[in-house]
Amino acid sequence: MVSRIALLIVLIATSSTVFATEDSVKEENHQVDEWKGNVDVTFAGWTEHLTSTGRNQDNYIVGVRYKRWEAFTLLNSFDTRSYILSYHPQFDWTPWAKIGLRIGGITGYTKEQNSVQLGGITPVFAPTLTLHYKHLGFETALFTDVLVFSMKVMI
Repeated sequence: MVSRIALLIVLIATSSTVFATEDSVKEENHQVDEWKGNVDVTFAGWTEHLTSTGRNQDNYIVGVRYKRWEAFTLLNSFDTRSYILSYHPQFDWTPWAKIGLRIGGITGYTKEQNSVQLGGITPVFAPTLTLHYKHLGFETALFTDVLVFSMKVMI
């Protein structure tokens, strides 16, 4: 009887240690997973103007996304430094593709270049499609009459 009680105590102590270890591993993994899927770093960008010619096509874009918020800088179609701040909800379409909608504002355009402005900020409303494999992604967005292509590292 004493040996059974001792065995029961050992089993309970061992199982609580196992559960405590599992909980600490889950907590540790949760902290690491908090970043997974929530961060992109955009490092290259190009444009294709559908209705105009003679515009800058190599935009030297650099930016970051955290969750659904993004901030970028780039050389716009007129070779002027621009800044974008946007909200970009995305939804998994397939295991390797996401669709989204970028909503925000961009600076760097004169009234002659873009008449739709408020205080020097042009509204951004662009549907997006991102194709990705592991941590590398390729995004296409349509902003007015411009197709925007960019490469990104997805964490």
